[in-house]
Amino acid sequence: MLLSNYQQMIVSVCYNTQKRSLKMSSTSVTLEDPLLQIGPKQELPKTVNEAFSNVALSGEEIKVSVLSDMSLDGSYKDAWFLGTDKRLLVFNGNNKRGAELVHEIPISDIKEVKIKNYIGNGLLEIITEEKAVEFLRFSRTALYGNSIIEIPQAIDKLREQNGHIIEKKSEGGHGKQGHRCEKCGGIIPFWTDSCPHCLDKRSLLFRLFRYLKPYWYMVIVSFVLSLIGIGLDLATTYMTKPLTDSVFAPTDPALEADTARRIYLLNVFVIALIAIHVTATALGTLRTYAMSWLGNKVILDLRTSAYEYLQRLSLSFYDKKETGRLMSRITYDTGNLQHFIVNGIQDFSIDVLMLLGMSIVLFVTNWELAALTLIPIPLLIVGTIIFGKKMHLAYHRVWRRMSSISAVLTDTIPGVRVVKTFVAEHREIDRFSKINKEFFNSSMITAKLSTLYFPIMGFATFAGGIIIRWVGGREVITGDTSLGALMLFMGYMWRFYGHVNGLTRLNQTLQMAASAAERVFEILDAQPEIDDKKNAIDLPPIKGDIKFENVVFTYDGDKRALDGISFEAKAGQMIGLSGPSGAGKTTLINLLSRFYESTEGKITIDGYDIRDVKVRSLRDQISIVLQEPFLFHGSIADNIAYSKQDATKSEIIAAAKAANAHEFIMNFPDGYDTMVGERGVGLSGGEKQRISIARAILKNPRILILDEATSSVDTETESLIQSAIERLIEGRTTFAIAHRLSTLKRADKLLILEKGKIAEQGSHNELLENNGLYKRLVDMQSELSKIKAI
Repeated sequence: MLLSNYQQMIVSVCYNTQKRSLKMSSTSVTLEDPLLQIGPKQELPKTVNEAFSNVALSGEEIKVSVLSDMSLDGSYKDAWFLGTDKRLLVFNGNNKRGAELVHEIPISDIKEVKIKNYIGNGLLEIITEEKAVEFLRFSRTALYGNSIIEIPQAIDKLREQNGHIIEKKSEGGHGKQGHRCEKCGGIIPFWTDSCPHCLDKRSLLFRLFRYLKPYWYMVIVSFVLSLIGIGLDLATTYMTKPLTDSVFAPTDPALEADTARRIYLLNVFVIALIAIHVTATALGTLRTYAMSWLGNKVILDLRTSAYEYLQRLSLSFYDKKETGRLMSRITYDTGNLQHFIVNGIQDFSIDVLMLLGMSIVLFVTNWELAALTLIPIPLLIVGTIIFGKKMHLAYHRVWRRMSSISAVLTDTIPGVRVVKTFVAEHREIDRFSKINKEFFNSSMITAKLSTLYFPIMGFATFAGGIIIRWVGGREVITGDTSLGALMLFMGYMWRFYGHVNGLTRLNQTLQMAASAAERVFEILDAQPEIDDKKNAIDLPPIKGDIKFENVVFTYDGDKRALDGISFEAKAGQMIGLSGPSGAGKTTLINLLSRFYESTEGKITIDGYDIRDVKVRSLRDQISIVLQEPFLFHGSIADNIAYSKQDATKSEIIAAAKAANAHEFIMNFPDGYDTMVGERGVGLSGGEKQRISIARAILKNPRILILDEATSSVDTETESLIQSAIERLIEGRTTFAIAHRLSTLKRADKLLILEKGKIAEQGSHNELLENNGLYKRLVDMQSELSKIKAI
């Protein structure tokens, strides 16, 4: 009966909690069970709420609400998608007349849902028995930022709740992101590559434990110290019985009358307790230090492994991940894992061992009372399982909000000049405040779950203690047991419950660790798209003959960024690449450097297929000068020597002189030891570019790639850079992306790209005579030059 009442209490509290909201400024915190939530549910503006109320059916409840940023005609206007238990609706955004209903489709009419990808926007398409309906349009930003990608899965859940059997899952993917799990068919959220529904948390944590293997000796030391500490703890509690029955309330009449003997025993017990406490404290300190050392060593290895693996991953991995989110995994998540190893494992081992030890003592002391002690345990187990499932998803939300905060900081801090230039400080503050508030709201959900769970679990153990007091007290009164025996039993019982509660609280740490381990191991499990074959060979020193044979490449598996590219470049030739923006110029050189793998066709260097050679041996013979040179925080000498770590000072200076950089470097008070800020802050664009060229010269590559190396500098600086480039390209096969005639005129061959294809190829003069795309680009540049001159 007692257990039944507790269970009813928990069910009632949890049910009522699902419906409550905590208003904080303009944001509501919905305390809804994460496992029962249908889909994303964003706070509606007042006008949309009123418009829905006017058309709502009897008993109709909003289950999903998502904001889009486009109307169906492609114009940028707010539109709200609402999913209820009966139908789907779209309202236009807030305007002077209020929100208006644009579309509605009954849930029963829906057969399938698709997200379609178009250039610059996407479309949510609802397929019924009769037709396909264009239901909601959105930008790519809204697709992920507003969780539109989760709508198809939410609609499937609504259909299932209405009794429909979902034979064909709706498509929520967009390119490779938001794909479905092959095992369960559920949508894999865009922030992860693993299915949260199929995730085995135990296997994740066991995998984490494998990182303890190299330090097994420290694990054994900690375990032995724990055993000794547990023995001392049990001994301290056990002394309660003789202290009570021999000193405070002697059961032997002769001893009760012998005051001197009782005082002597009291002194012995006190000295023994002090000695046990001092010893236990010293051993506990050693154990804590050992576990801290162990946790730090494991996280050192794990963090290093994750960073090493990040360096191995292809650019396509970084294309799909925000920098801030990756940083959060290496710092925030590994920190949570460290907390679990240092505290969680230690607490778990102590709790389990203490429970085993005290269970034996309790049953030996009084098996009837011991059996009553176990009454709250089933409730604790059930509550822990329910709480664990809710907390795992809740911690995922907290992590996503924390990652979003990191992503905003990663964007705005390096771009602070742009922010200040456009007087966007308040806009960025508002953006950060919004995300920070979302983090607060997510954290409050976990706090609410915790504040509901722990008091209920604590009351269960308190009730168990009340039962023992009542039953045990009757036994003392009737003389069936001594006061000391009851005091001993009560002492062990409270310690038993304390460690039971410790295990229930440990579940929270366990869920945090499982979520963190999932995200860290996701990096370690990611497969590099560009990797060496088993039989890959080292590319020998090359001459530089390059051949593209019908090369095709697509980023998303659909639209071709390059389509049927074929050409040859002889060793020592300079190949100029030009064409409109988005024509595929940068993609072409990325394929040559094997940052991406061609979808079709073949690229060879000196007859070697670049897929058959080791990536490192290929890139060792290629150097790139980017349009926006990237400099690391460090000295100028360190940045130049980045391409050759064992370079001597004289080699660094020679490279700087060849790049026309030596003179301005020596004008700095510290010369080559001058520290440049992050990303080269403190240097002009031309100075950074010349340091970048010096870095390329020092590497002495056989293939050189120039990506708009002179596009953003003044005429005088361009002249210095051009003369440096002339020295750099001598005797090397060079690919130069450029629009300026000063660069293109020097090319042995020009490739003019348009829409991923080679529209024209030939020399500068030949292409001018053809009067085609290149001629039009040249004429446009000439007109722009005249305007600038005026």
